[in-house]
Amino acid sequence: MWVLIIFILIMFILKEAVQKPAYFPPGPPVLPVIGNLLSVWMNLKRYKYHHCVWKNWSKKYGKILGLRLGVVNVVVVFGKKYIKEVLSRDVFDGRPDGFFYTIRSFGKKLGIVFSDGATWAKTRRAVLKHLKNFGYSSRAMEANISEEAKAIVELRKIDAGIPIVVNHILDVAIVNILWKLVAGKRYDLNDGRLTLLCDLITKSFQVVDMSGGILTFMPYLRHLFPKIIGYTDLKAVNDDVYKFIKETIHEHRTSLDVNKPRDLIDSFLIDIMEQKDECFTDEELQVICRDLLEAGVETVNNTAVFMLLHIVLNKDIQTQLQAEIDSEIENRPPTLKDRSRMIYTEAVILETLRISSVAAVGIPHMAREDARLGDYIIRKGTFLLLAIHDLHNGDQWKNPDVFKPERFITAEGNLIQSDLLMPFGAGKRRCIGEGLARAELFLFLTHILQRFNLKIPNGDPIPSTEPIDGVTLSAKEFRVIFELRRNK
Repeated sequence: MWVLIIFILIMFILKEAVQKPAYFPPGPPVLPVIGNLLSVWMNLKRYKYHHCVWKNWSKKYGKILGLRLGVVNVVVVFGKKYIKEVLSRDVFDGRPDGFFYTIRSFGKKLGIVFSDGATWAKTRRAVLKHLKNFGYSSRAMEANISEEAKAIVELRKIDAGIPIVVNHILDVAIVNILWKLVAGKRYDLNDGRLTLLCDLITKSFQVVDMSGGILTFMPYLRHLFPKIIGYTDLKAVNDDVYKFIKETIHEHRTSLDVNKPRDLIDSFLIDIMEQKDECFTDEELQVICRDLLEAGVETVNNTAVFMLLHIVLNKDIQTQLQAEIDSEIENRPPTLKDRSRMIYTEAVILETLRISSVAAVGIPHMAREDARLGDYIIRKGTFLLLAIHDLHNGDQWKNPDVFKPERFITAEGNLIQSDLLMPFGAGKRRCIGEGLARAELFLFLTHILQRFNLKIPNGDPIPSTEPIDGVTLSAKEFRVIFELRRNK
């Protein structure tokens, strides 16, 4: 009798463990406890990338794909219609609360990337206010970018003609542009500490994919296999990043003049001291600094490196870019005013944003309440991943695997702004750094190609365009020769 009762209980528990919520989107069969994690792992061996696994399953199960990863319900959304709907509805603007996302912010939802609700609105408003007070989205911001672009050119003149690995040559420059507003400080492009910090951040972004991986879906395994599932590396990066940030904030606190704030950190310290209605904590300030430090290093740098990769692989495109630079800018320093006349250059940037799609599934969303999407019900707490890479590289584009800037230029020579291209998201959670990122890509590109020809070193293999999987997609290491152009 007891054996029968125990058997029935076990069967009931197993049934509940694999039972999906009513009206949940279709997806592959799930197993008790681990859900679809085993099938994800098996499919990764074949398709290499998480976004390719999701795409393959969507062909069978539809544009709204339902998964259970561990004990977490995850929905992957495909197609412009549904992606835009998720991005435009308040009910879907939450951020996941899994272990991977909160480990970087003291176990809480803080900062501007992985927070939501009133906390996110308050923080975003304050960050934008303080950044603008010190020149964000102004001429001063352009001057910062130009200063770094010129420094990159001068550094490349020193090693001109020598093959160098290009994957991290922009890291410190990108940090400097925003960090001058955040902390009032610029670092030399060869600064050893900043270079190491950028390398650690890059490493942490390659441990798992944007879904959070095992650390989110089975976080207790960090106690058993911390190294294997990436916990050890993430914790080390957390410690090093916050050591740097805490030291920076301490330096500000010891020299603070409440009547003359120098930068964003000073402004937040004053807010904290005065305990205003929207008061902040030291932890919030640290996470804000981390968000601003990491965002550019990963997204802008990865996109810029892919841009250099496709340019060095396509000599005709490089020649056409340089012809436009020579015609429209000549030998003076490039400025953002040049953008409106440089249609081909802008098309190269758009094509880079499309084909690289470094944020392959965007930043994950979470349903804040039960809500309908298409024919299905998305339950409160469900994670939502947006198939941005598929949107940018799917069949809706002609020859999507080919780097072709002309796809963004009309027959009359005007620039096309396609609504299929959403590298910075949409809606109220659209990336606040979009304008900065576009400006950086333009000025880096024009400054470099104005002075150099880019070549693959003799004897080196042709660089691969296949990315490295991770929180964001990044290019595999490759070398380039920066050859000084004649009369430049």
